[in-house]
Amino acid sequence: MVITSINHDVAEKDVEAGRYTLYLNNGCPFAHRTSIALGLKGLTDSIEVINSHFEFNDDGLWQFNGLDGTDFDKNNGFKTIKELYTLSDPDYGEPAKFTVPVLWDKKTKKIVSNESGDIVRIFSTQFNSIAKNKDLNFRPDNLTTKIDEFIDYYQKNLFFKFYQALDPQKYSETFDTVFATIEKLDKYLGENNTKYLFSDEITEADIKLFVVLIRFDVVISPAFRLNWKTTRDYPNIFKYIRRLYQNPLIKPTVNFHYIKGMYFLGKYSGYTNKFIPKGPCMDYLNEPIVE
Repeated sequence: MVITSINHDVAEKDVEAGRYTLYLNNGCPFAHRTSIALGLKGLTDSIEVINSHFEFNDDGLWQFNGLDGTDFDKNNGFKTIKELYTLSDPDYGEPAKFTVPVLWDKKTKKIVSNESGDIVRIFSTQFNSIAKNKDLNFRPDNLTTKIDEFIDYYQKNLFFKFYQALDPQKYSETFDTVFATIEKLDKYLGENNTKYLFSDEITEADIKLFVVLIRFDVVISPAFRLNWKTTRDYPNIFKYIRRLYQNPLIKPTVNFHYIKGMYFLGKYSGYTNKFIPKGPCMDYLNEPIVE
């Protein structure tokens, strides 16, 4: 069995500013979710962030080398994320996966969670004592069912569907499913009377959708050959992406160089000669939103 998920309860009485570190890489969509939640909740002054490099080392591990504006591990001096897992639990070994994000407790030297959805929810509720935006709840009780149903459908038909496009036998069906799903999303957003998916507040579903949509034109379309249309060809999606991207708490989390680096230098590009392309120009994300 491959161990992938670590979750430990956080007692609200134990939460304190400066106690935790969020290890991530904003090139990774899963880690990016937590970075967005951190900013929106107003936790950036209370939780340290350490960015690994967007390119794996020769062993396929996230590494802390300080290159390209990324970070060294200031806490432990580790070179890779695997060392963090081993310190937290010496029995956590092969064939376990050593992933980001990681929410780290500096006091206990243990991983609190390595699952992005759990970390978003921890920030949303259990860290309110140190959050500036305490009233923001990414998973309000009255929307839980809608959020779960949305995430389940779009993970199946969009979020995780992309990867099947790398299989020549599944490419055509994947292509058709992805763009039919995008058409459905654009129609839903056009008929919706709220700023975001379910209300005028950002929810967990918005965060999970945004980290995919913001990558579509830049890496998903070229790397997975899903090139029928761009997000600009869908007026309601285009407006939705810009509304989130132009949020001053979200925009700093979007680093297109990191995003391109992860995909075009990693296993998903499908190219023999791997390098980071200069484009595309993403200035259109700054176009004003006309309501």
